[in-house]
Amino acid sequence: MHHVITAYNDIFDHMDGIMQALARNKTQWKEDLFFAMKLAQQKLSKYSAEVAPSMGMLLISAHILDPFRKLQSFRMWDKRMVINPHDKTSYTA
Repeated sequence: MHHVITAYNDIFDHMDGIMQALARNKTQWKEDLFFAMKLAQQKLSKYSAEVAPSMGMLLISAHILDPFRKLQSFRMWDKRMVINPHDKTSYTA
């Protein structure tokens, strides 16, 4: 159960990397693949949004309690969302 968040993050990161590489090329098959990746990313976003509300807190708790991961993934989210970990409203406080 503690691998769910990491799996979604890894898949989204991989898709972002592929889409960045494909965006630079203008051959037809690469444009088609870029479009397919965009649709796949939308579908994955839909699935991850469905998982989060019903089991979100349970998944987050399992992820944090994993001795190998702890808060590592959430720190990466903080950097993307420009959250100060020393702020009193941060989850780390």
